[in-house]
Amino acid sequence: METKTLFQLKFLSDLEAGPGGQPIFVVTEIEDGEVPAYRSRLALFDGELRWLTQGEARAPRFFQDRIYFMRKVDDRPQLFVLPLRGGEPEQLTRFSGGVLGYTLGPGGELIYWTRAQDPKAGTPRTYSSWPFKFDGRGLLSEAPVEVYVNGEKRLERFPGPTSVAFGADGALYFVAAEDPREGAFWRETLYRHQGSRTEKLWGGVGPIQNLVAGPEGLAFLAHAFEHGGGTEPRLYFLPYGESEPRALFSGALGNSINSDVRYGNYAQGPRFGADGRIYLLRTEEGQAHLYAISLEGKAERIGPDKSAVAFALDGRAALVEDFVHPPRLWIDSQEVFDPNAGVLPELPPPTPTTWQSPEGHRVPGWVWLPEGEGPHPLVLYIHGGPHTAFGQAMMFELALFRAAGYAVAFANPRGSTGYGQAFALLEGRWGEIDEADLMGFLDHVLENFPIDRNRVGVAGGSYGGFMTNWLIARHPDRFKAAVTDRSIANWTSFFGASDIGIRFTLLEIGASPWERPERLWEKSPLRLAHRVKAPTLVVHSEADHRCPIDQGETWYTALFYHGVKARFFRVPEEGHELSRSGRPDRRLARLEAYLEWWWENL
Repeated sequence: METKTLFQLKFLSDLEAGPGGQPIFVVTEIEDGEVPAYRSRLALFDGELRWLTQGEARAPRFFQDRIYFMRKVDDRPQLFVLPLRGGEPEQLTRFSGGVLGYTLGPGGELIYWTRAQDPKAGTPRTYSSWPFKFDGRGLLSEAPVEVYVNGEKRLERFPGPTSVAFGADGALYFVAAEDPREGAFWRETLYRHQGSRTEKLWGGVGPIQNLVAGPEGLAFLAHAFEHGGGTEPRLYFLPYGESEPRALFSGALGNSINSDVRYGNYAQGPRFGADGRIYLLRTEEGQAHLYAISLEGKAERIGPDKSAVAFALDGRAALVEDFVHPPRLWIDSQEVFDPNAGVLPELPPPTPTTWQSPEGHRVPGWVWLPEGEGPHPLVLYIHGGPHTAFGQAMMFELALFRAAGYAVAFANPRGSTGYGQAFALLEGRWGEIDEADLMGFLDHVLENFPIDRNRVGVAGGSYGGFMTNWLIARHPDRFKAAVTDRSIANWTSFFGASDIGIRFTLLEIGASPWERPERLWEKSPLRLAHRVKAPTLVVHSEADHRCPIDQGETWYTALFYHGVKARFFRVPEEGHELSRSGRPDRRLARLEAYLEWWWENL
């Protein structure tokens, strides 16, 4: 197994119900060449794989004798329809800014939305709202969003909808911030629009996500930030004609497990089933399980005892993954298609282990040992988020480290999802309770596995990059080398430069540059940069708007100033998702930079 193995992988995504009760989905391959690129095609599985398109396709939806999908035209996503009776796909939209998204109504109504106008690239922009940029999208437009139903414009609004659904009662439902300031703090409202009238139904206190319409009402996920950034969402159901939804289910809803071998869209619910129940995934102790919930709130866990990242056909079809396999197609609890059979070597799963904290809670994790008896050099790898988790999903990066001879330890410290609401809370204690859990887990690993205590490295991305910076400054003699990726170094500049800076900083740290500015400095690794000793590779993408590149630049400059051995690996044109969906050759170069750094310093 080597870095180039990445180019041989195939990625399954966009699982949907297709004709004849069979699943349709997107298969993405990497085409090698002067500029390697992804190729995504639509396929159906009816006992064998059948291609439905040879050209690009994503986000399929099926109704009666038609399959809708999205495809880029002149680098803008447009809507297409493929008639099952035969023929070529027909392009349905030709908006200059492309289609932002689409959905289907219960009678096959086609609902899609777009920007009223799209500013030309390279022209000056004027803003009076926030955010004015977003990771993966760049600078945003303040033009209203237009919503069309069967080709007729029904709604024009700014701030534009983040979710849209067409109800069985014939009304258009959408989620949007009431005004730009509410959007900046992620306070969204559910609206009903029919004819020329728009009425506010519910919300205005927190995010509302994944809105879907069913025969009797609407389902969505929402919360009011009762516990800050670590608040777990609840599943709500709102009957048509009512304005007060009822909460049915809660927890770490969706699959929040880290992986770098997914590409595309993964439907995790809520979705209405043919039996009237609502289906969705929930992350529980490193696995994502499928649940069916009645409109009275009775929940039943269904499907195989495997971790799913997407489902369709009321759970009959699922994309299933684990530590050593990217998503595979399962139907009726049986694996039917693995696009990577024969590509990856047969890998042993990592060994589960748990550190028992003196405070009484458990810190679960895993150790992935390389071949041989050891003692082995070790990389402590920290997940992003912080409100995500490690678990039954493949991290190609970690498998690559193992293949190169490094043991890898990875854990779910407090702040991680899937272990209950109390466990997910950090409440401003970044670098405190999570540090205690990670260092306690590290000591546990050193005591119980064949590890060379003098060759311990640490790495992580995003929140994991923050913690890497923090740990090598707080514990300068514990780590022989480090790689910090898309990290946070300075909360004060992050507040204004990140596309989520205002709300994320307030929710996670509980401070702003004007209220408790000393708290932002206290929690900034930059404050402690003079303590760092470990040789450090700083990895950052130049178009990262989530953790802007000034964070990596500042950290690298601080280490250079203090005489620490450091190297700065900058990646042009890429954003925060480089490691998961960046241009393939840049993903490859990043992995090679990691390995080169470990070989030199660990």
